[in-house]
Amino acid sequence: MKLKLVGLIILINTYHTYSQQTDYQWWNDLHGWDGISPFEKYLYLESGRMGPNALPVPEPLYCLWDSLNGFYNLLQYYYTKGERTYSIKNSFYYKADRKVALRALMVSAEYFNTNADIRDFRAARTYEGRGWAVGDIYVETHWQIVQFDKKLPDIAFRVGLKTASGSRVEDARYTDTPGYYFDVNFRKIFSAKTFTYQIYSMLGFYAYQTYKTDHKQNDAVLYGLGGRIKNVKWGADLHMRGYVGYFGRYDKPLIGSTEIFYVLGKNILLFRIEKGNTSWPFTSFQLGYSYRFY
Repeated sequence: MKLKLVGLIILINTYHTYSQQTDYQWWNDLHGWDGISPFEKYLYLESGRMGPNALPVPEPLYCLWDSLNGFYNLLQYYYTKGERTYSIKNSFYYKADRKVALRALMVSAEYFNTNADIRDFRAARTYEGRGWAVGDIYVETHWQIVQFDKKLPDIAFRVGLKTASGSRVEDARYTDTPGYYFDVNFRKIFSAKTFTYQIYSMLGFYAYQTYKTDHKQNDAVLYGLGGRIKNVKWGADLHMRGYVGYFGRYDKPLIGSTEIFYVLGKNILLFRIEKGNTSWPFTSFQLGYSYRFY
């Protein structure tokens, strides 16, 4: 009886393993699976070979904390040849005291549709190349170092943590690995009769864990530069941001962003267009709504 039970268990396990190999046989043949290694080792954890929200470039800081406190929501559409992505991004910003602020953000829902070329370029495993995903949670702490000094620019220091909470790593949507970044942000304000002008910049370090045995972490220099103009109701923002890793041509994203926004009391409406290089080959159109509290 025991021998029959052991035989049945072996038969079930053999069938299960064979079924899995059959389901992914197209992937095994295409990417030369060795029959032993986990599929993650065949993925390319680089911004140019994953979905648009997998390894995002942190945005430079530009505003006074008093005007940032609130809830922020973005409807995002990403386009590149062979792929369409629709996502919802949510964030919460809170000034804990005069010197410290906290921020949490994530992509709460994402729908993607890729063709076979993009699917195979990223070594994704869903044959249809489409589906739903949930993004990573990011947590940031901001420290205000200098503010309202007549000679020096405003200076803020940020530390961010990328959690491994995103789904669909098998489709190269998120990495399922932790990461972190820290940067120093500078801002200078120039006021006129009607408008307020800002010039701001960012310089820091960005790193995330990979599945490579020879390079278990990708280290990158993080940077950004931008300008902002606003009056009581309307405003516009133009900036560029990016980071430079050392893996190759697909881990050096550079993104240009143009935004217009309208302020109505505690509410903000915005429209944003973003365009990236080879390491982030997407064009993005975004609609945002924010509610600020004091």
